[in-house]
Amino acid sequence: MVVDLSPYLFMVFAGLTIGAAITVMVTKEIVRAAFFLAFAFIGVGIIYLFLNAEFLALIQILVYVGAINVLILFGVMLTKRRLLGGGQCE
Repeated sequence: MVVDLSPYLFMVFAGLTIGAAITVMVTKEIVRAAFFLAFAFIGVGIIYLFLNAEFLALIQILVYVGAINVLILFGVMLTKRRLLGGGQCE
């Protein structure tokens, strides 16, 4: 008797992707939100693999995780903001 695990793995990765997307909306720290956004993008890419759309999975991971998320992190690093409990930015 052979058990096909692909529907169960699909549900696990779909749940993890939804959990990461909800965490992006709930968290108040922008860097943590960017990392969870990367996890959500990777999860969507894995879901594309389960749907036999390998090209879309590759583009999802390369473009969104590799470019968009790095652009968001650069924007966060280059933006001056007031630190918690500190004075004004210089």
